[in-house]
Amino acid sequence: MTIKTDLRADLILLLTAFIWGLAFVFQRSGMDHIGPITFTFGRFFIGAVAILPLWYWMEKPKQVFAFNKVNKQAALLGLVLTGGMLLQQWGMVYTTAGRAGFLTGVYIVFVPLIGLFFRNKTEWPTWIGMVMALGGLYFMAQIDSDEIFIGDILVLGSSLLFALHIIFTGIIANNTSPFRLIFVQFSVASLITAILVPIFEGWNWQGILDAGVALLYVGVLSSAVGFTLQVVGQRTAPSSHTAIILSFEAVFAAFCGWWILDEILTRPELIGCGLILAGGLVSQLKSLLTATPGEPIKHPHGTN
Repeated sequence: MTIKTDLRADLILLLTAFIWGLAFVFQRSGMDHIGPITFTFGRFFIGAVAILPLWYWMEKPKQVFAFNKVNKQAALLGLVLTGGMLLQQWGMVYTTAGRAGFLTGVYIVFVPLIGLFFRNKTEWPTWIGMVMALGGLYFMAQIDSDEIFIGDILVLGSSLLFALHIIFTGIIANNTSPFRLIFVQFSVASLITAILVPIFEGWNWQGILDAGVALLYVGVLSSAVGFTLQVVGQRTAPSSHTAIILSFEAVFAAFCGWWILDEILTRPELIGCGLILAGGLVSQLKSLLTATPGEPIKHPHGTN
């Protein structure tokens, strides 16, 4: 991979992190009107509807659904994604936003650890960057209590599933169209949550209308656009490095809270932002020092 290609992948993933960071504002507002399962259904149904015309415009697929290897892999990835999103939304009902943000970001630890089982090599720059980014997430969350809430357990479970999703996306991304990969996942998520809503929550159509703006953002931008950018970025970026770049989501969430909700960034939050930024740079330190313009970069994280 060349430096130019490497930088392009990092910028794509950084844009993804910004879109997802801003989504926290809409997730909080949307949950004022509907339950976590309904919210999860809405975001993925809207995401599937949004990605379909874009897919037809860009690639003109002959088949949308087919029982082949690629679609089966995408469907299994959709199960992982659905579980992660449901656990995160449920967890946000029972724990604070700060704790949820930190615990979600723990996937930067899970990704390289799980990657070891897939024989993905992770060298010292990634581990140092991971520890720095994790420390930054801790400062941003400002956790000052030893009490463990049920929500913390749920969000931590979602973090593990998100780590698996990042790893498997990196494995599958080069084998299929990103639009197909995303559409199949969203369709699976929509089907599962549509079955769960009447069982656990019931359809609240007025609540869905009241949460319309939040659902449109997380459905179109956070889900359709964000996950497509993730797949495109992961075609060239290793999973461990991807996890660190996506951890900037916490930084953007803090800045969007200041920008939109007039929340003030405290000194610990500013320290956290700095540590996450430094962690992302350190993770690429060895590659940048050893590569020369026009020559391929050998990632310290191995290939997927």
